Amino acid sequence: MLDWLRRMLARRRVIIDDEAPRRVRVIEEEASDSLVYTIALTLLILLALSILEALYLLTFHQWSDSIFNGIMLVIGTVLGALWGRHG
Repeated sequence: MLDWLRRMLARRRVIIDDEAPRRVRVIEEEASDSLVYTIALTLLILLALSILEALYLLTFHQWSDSIFNGIMLVIGTVLGALWGRHG
């Protein structure tokens, strides 16, 4: 079910062979299960918070800073996890 996310988070490395400079190998390392589940959960939370913000806006006709701060926290968590993985 999360195979598309696992493929997106896979790390690919290009290695040039020293003996034959025209020969290139691509090594693909799969992402760990904990990273895949963490990213999937944070994307689900981001979707839920976005829907909550839209419903709050439609109901009360004003912007909720608390929900928006939650959305920014989740986005920062996802970016930090991805930066740490590929950095």
